[in-house]
Amino acid sequence: MLQAYIVDGLRLPTGKAQGYYKNVLPEQLMAEVLRDFRRRYSDLVFDELIVGNALGTGGNMARYALLEAGFSPAIPATTLDLQCGAGLRALVAAEAQLKSGMAQSILAGGMESNSLAPRRQYQPRDPRYIDAETFYTQATFAPASYGEASLRQAAQTVAETYELSKEELMRWTVRSHQKAEQAIEILREIRVPYGAIMEDQPLRKSFSYDSLVRTQSSQLIDHTNTAHLHDGAAGILLVNDTLRAEYEPRFRLVASAMAGGLPTLAPAGVIWATEKLLRQTSLSIQDIDLFEINESFAVKPLAFLKHWRISEEKVNIFGGNLAYGHPFGASGVINTIHLMRALAHTGQRLGLVTVGVAGGLGIALLIEHLNS
Repeated sequence: MLQAYIVDGLRLPTGKAQGYYKNVLPEQLMAEVLRDFRRRYSDLVFDELIVGNALGTGGNMARYALLEAGFSPAIPATTLDLQCGAGLRALVAAEAQLKSGMAQSILAGGMESNSLAPRRQYQPRDPRYIDAETFYTQATFAPASYGEASLRQAAQTVAETYELSKEELMRWTVRSHQKAEQAIEILREIRVPYGAIMEDQPLRKSFSYDSLVRTQSSQLIDHTNTAHLHDGAAGILLVNDTLRAEYEPRFRLVASAMAGGLPTLAPAGVIWATEKLLRQTSLSIQDIDLFEINESFAVKPLAFLKHWRISEEKVNIFGGNLAYGHPFGASGVINTIHLMRALAHTGQRLGLVTVGVAGGLGIALLIEHLNS
């Protein structure tokens, strides 16, 4: 079997919904990332573009982005939907093709626009139809027989399962912002400017626990510990052994895993996928140096920490999605790029990125820093 490697990763600064990119198509966001790859690698050629997206228009958005960026129409492109795990799923799909020899180089990524999320409506004869004035942007994630499977309720259930307090959740939000602020310069090289836009819009500088407490509601899961709606795009260039000498990659994709569980416990997907990956690789949690846990909810990294009993100093060392944003389909790619930068910055060897996914799913990817 061939090995799969990461050459480079780039992302746009994240925008708030109705913020930076309120009038920019998600395909145009992705196209800007693709253009920057071509600026960095003037002779760039890849076998396929694979892009994750959650709120798509229904077309093959990856193909549109490829053509918008000016690449050859001869290059195929595929769009994947695994909700907020879509970007990481694109990387795993690329991994499989590269290791099998089906492709030598793939550009994988994710894109999302909450600002321009389509408003959809069921047909009147559909049992889910309510009335002519009712629209939706996301379909339900599980049949009604599974009970209340909304992400907010699932986060509450997991928080209660792991006995997480409101204070713990809010303090993690503050930690995320503070660490992200400290890492602004460290992460600058992986951010692609969009015109004059250079910084992540969601990040709150000089953020304090006291200021957050004043805005909290009476609910355990609320805006103080939940990622809001964002726009963004990110990409990663991958190759296999046939192009390793040409590109001199810095990271190797060691293994990946997907796992499922009850939709009512969806945030625990980060635990399920990690358990499966560790079984597949015969590794222990202590063998892994750094972790990037998707922060759509503060409950995810906190439940992960309690379950595995690892030091929080290994987790999201540059902050997380609570601070720099959670553009669904792009988040897993952004998380992976940050993990790459964290491994390079600290000189550590093994890193794991994982995302819990709506509907009761989890996905995880293990990477190795080759220069550690």
